[in-house]
Order: sequence, then structure tokens, then C-alpha cells
Amino acid sequence: MTKSQAERAHRQLMEKVNRHRESAGDSVTLEGFFREHYWHEESEQYRDELSTKKPSTRRDMKNTMLQVLIPRWGKRSMDSIKTGEVQSFISSRIGLGPGKVSRKTALKWKNYLSSMFTAAMRLEVGVTRNPVRGVKLPAAGPEQAPVCITVQQAVEILSQLQDARHRVAWQLAVWTGSRSGELRGLRWSSVNWEQASIVISESIWESHSTLPKSRKGYRKVILTSHQIDMLRQYKEQSYPGAGPNDWVLPGKNGRPIDMDRVMTHHVRPVAQTLGIKGVHWHALRHLNNTIMLDENVDIAIRKDRLGHTTDRVNLIYSHAGDRAQLAASEAIEKRLEAVQEEVQKRLSVTQTVTQKEGVPATC
Repeated sequence: MTKSQAERAHRQLMEKVNRHRESAGDSVTLEGFFREHYWHEESEQYRDELSTKKPSTRRDMKNTMLQVLIPRWGKRSMDSIKTGEVQSFISSRIGLGPGKVSRKTALKWKNYLSSMFTAAMRLEVGVTRNPVRGVKLPAAGPEQAPVCITVQQAVEILSQLQDARHRVAWQLAVWTGSRSGELRGLRWSSVNWEQASIVISESIWESHSTLPKSRKGYRKVILTSHQIDMLRQYKEQSYPGAGPNDWVLPGKNGRPIDMDRVMTHHVRPVAQTLGIKGVHWHALRHLNNTIMLDENVDIAIRKDRLGHTTDRVNLIYSHAGDRAQLAASEAIEKRLEAVQEEVQKRLSVTQTVTQKEGVPATC
């Protein structure tokens, strides 16, 4: 008998054994394994299999297990759970309306459950196979265009923001296309004044400091001389005594600024006054990419700037792509300046007409 034939015979034998297992079978239950290795309810502590994951992943996986997967299969022996029933359950939850989720969310559920089976096999708790591996979800529909505000809308919102930190956060998001957590993680040591660049090396999620979203997110972004001068002016005027380890966007009690709060209490009210919808931090990331695309910036450079490439050391200390990155920054700045001039002209005309009519100008 060949090796492949032996493996096939072993799989067939285990499948036959598994068909006879009920919820109180030979392997641990899904809930029992989760409590033992992922989340301890009494102490509210993450166990070994979750403690090594990123904070956002820990919380999302814990909530998904407790609210979705354990209510469905928690009392079942893990080896009694079949591929078909997992596929039917998850697929049935995809859609629109109450109780339905997006395909992306359903895919996360599948991945979380699959990772638990993989861990159970590795830890040898009586689980002999991973039924989730064979689960096929419905094909993805046409990709939805991401919500993206226009350059003019971005300039109009900026003109109405009063707090220097809010203005700089908005500008950095437009200039660099960075994620909100990456902007929160910027320290003054992240800024290289001589190279006119910012190194994205830290991301803040709630009160947790982590590396950027992925290993590809560790990167250097080149700014124009005008942009770096504006950043220097912000530091000199607002935080002249700030040290290298201090936050570029400081908040309360030594923590970085709360970007969600800034968006909810400052940016969106301005946007609503201007009649602009769909404003959130990630929309500025899409805007940054759209501007570069419109200005024919090479796809490799766009990926570099947005954190979709790898090789940390070469990205940070090599200057090979700096010239192309600078061209990308200049293209973004050129578009912003052109629209800013139009907005200022329109505001000036409005104020002039208002004053002629004898009504005090407001802004």
C-alpha cells in the first residue's frame, strides 16, 4: 500500500467513526474547548490561544464565538460537527435585512471557527479533522464602490475645523492615506524632518498599541516641502516642548487623540452643515488613492504609500522610491491647492454679497 493510499484509508476510517459520534462523543465540546483555551468567563481573561492575537481580533473573535457560533454548536462534540451543516448555517446568514450579515463578516466567522479546529488538532484534544476547511460560501457579488468624498468636500470641511489637532489629523489623512489607528500612533520620532517623511510603525486601537494592521503596513511616506513645513509649524505653535516620544495628535491623560470622537463631535457636524454625507476617516484613505489614480501615479507607488507592500528595512532606509513618492505627494497637494483656491474665491464672493445686502457675514 502506498503512502497516499494509507492516508486515504485512514481518512475513510475516521469519517466512519465520526459518523457515529453524537454531541457527547470522544472529543471535547466546542464550548468546552473555547472556555479552556480562548476565554475564561469567571476571570474575564483571554486564554493562550487568544492572548497572542491583536486586541481588535481578540474581542471580535470572542464576541463572534459567544454570540453566534457557541449558541449554534457549543454543546456539540467538535468531531460531530459536519462540513455541510457549517456551510448551510453560515451561508444562510449572508444577505440584507434583520439577522443577516455581509459575506465579509460570514467569511470571518468561517475563519474563526476553522482556526479553532486547527488549534484543537494541534493541541490533540481528540479532534481529528477540520470540517470548516471544506466550507464554500456563495460567490461574492459585484464589488461595491467605496464611499469616497470629493477633493472639494475635503477642502471645505478642513476650512471649518477649528482645533489645530483636528485640522492636522484631517490633513495627514488626506496627504498620506493612513488609517485612523496609524494616525493615532504617530509620535514626533516618526517624523524625519530632513527626509520630509513620516514612518508608519505603530497603530493605536482603543488603548492598545500594536504594529500596523499588517506587516505590509510598516512603511515610509514622503511629504512635500510645504506639507512638512506645515507640520513643523503645527509643532512649534501648539507643542513646542514635545519630545520624540510624545504623540503628534495628543489627547487626554497622556493618550493619543480619540479619532472616533473627533469624527463624531467635530467633523461630521461640520459635514452635515455643508450637506456632505458619508464622511469617515477611511473615506479619506479612498480619496488619497483616488487622487493618485487620477494623477496617473504608478500602482507600485500607491501600494507603497498605502501600506500594501513588504520589506520593512528597504522601505524605511532606502531612497529608491522617494522621488516617485514625492511626485505622488506633489500631485495630491496640487489638486488640494487648486480646489482650495476655488473654495476661497466662492467664500469671498458670498461674503461680499452678504455685506452689500447689509447682513453680517458668518462662517
